[in-house]
Amino acid sequence: MGKWSRASGLSSVAFALFLASACGSSATPTGFTNGSDSGSGSGSSGGSSGSSSGGGDGSVINFGDGGGPEEGGSLGDAGCATATAKATKTPVYMLFILDGSGSMTQNNKWPAATAALEAIFANMQMNADTGIGVGLLVFSDSKDKTGGNGPYPEPTVDVPINFVGTAQQSALDTRLSGTPRNGTPTGTAMQGGYSELESYVNMTPLPPGGQKVLVLITDGVPTDNCAQNGGSYTSNACVVEAGGELTKASPQGPILTFVIGVGVYPSTDLTNFDPSFLGNVAQAGGTGPKGCNPNENTAGATDLCYFEVDPTAGSQAATETAFENAINAIRGQVVSCTFPLNVNPEAGTLDPTKVNVTVDGTTVPQSATDGWSYNNPTDPTAIVFNGAACTSLKSDTMANVQIVLGCATVTAM
Repeated sequence: MGKWSRASGLSSVAFALFLASACGSSATPTGFTNGSDSGSGSGSSGGSSGSSSGGGDGSVINFGDGGGPEEGGSLGDAGCATATAKATKTPVYMLFILDGSGSMTQNNKWPAATAALEAIFANMQMNADTGIGVGLLVFSDSKDKTGGNGPYPEPTVDVPINFVGTAQQSALDTRLSGTPRNGTPTGTAMQGGYSELESYVNMTPLPPGGQKVLVLITDGVPTDNCAQNGGSYTSNACVVEAGGELTKASPQGPILTFVIGVGVYPSTDLTNFDPSFLGNVAQAGGTGPKGCNPNENTAGATDLCYFEVDPTAGSQAATETAFENAINAIRGQVVSCTFPLNVNPEAGTLDPTKVNVTVDGTTVPQSATDGWSYNNPTDPTAIVFNGAACTSLKSDTMANVQIVLGCATVTAM
């Protein structure tokens, strides 16, 4: 699979399928729905005419002159190809909540965090990825209109969730230009963030039906109703709320809660930085890795439930890089490697032996260990990327995933 592996970014995808006819068949049953009828186009079974047909998404899909996959040609140009199905992304709606309390001035935490966010937002704007919307709420800094007292949002979050175009990037960067001050009303800020996500309605170009994600970036122990130094956090208000948001039914939720903690680790002063608070919020919010310990606070530990950034472990640049790595890891974790297939009963039965999947024009073999497979071989309703193929797909922001129908399925050797 290394032949098609690529790097960096976020891609959370589900299939919206568009039909395109070829090989002299304008009504070939595909088994897929949610598509548009394509323009007609003719071509011989040998693919020598070089004809093309318009895809339902407005693209032009060429068939002809190319050999089949066994000849090294593009599947889209193969004479056996009868239709293509283009992948579109299921969006992620992500709200960052940034702690702007006075302690963020210590050890260059604030400039490192804001610079990392600006770099992430710039990357999103450059990629023009309609699969992710981002918003921002900063609490307790000099631009907090409530003076760090809440309630939030006031009356809306600082930057509402939207596609990261030029205007959105500018608004996000501008909001990051405050300076830290005041206390740490983490619970109040989280309540405002959840309220915003619960009521969020997608705006074009973001499609509907996305995964809602809250990302808390904080360096301290809460000073509001979530304050609790040491001991068990099972009844902590923030932990309970994160767990409740995870289990809410649509359209309000579920909402995943990620946590990036910035503080000296392991902590010797739990009144200043308590890893147990961060770990329990992340675990309750559904994002702690399997087997993680929400109360971990020992040197060299590898089982934290949250993302740890120690600002004393290196330079400001190193801290900024650690923030970027954590945010990119979060972006990767909300990606799905499952591509649902919408089956149209009236379109006929899909032949599962004549389906191929391509990424950026390169055929991915069918393989349960490093490639793609059906969720149910006898009655497929989804295509699932496995192993390194899944990892590669998650790391590619702009991957162009398509299904090509009509050619014998290419399997791993």
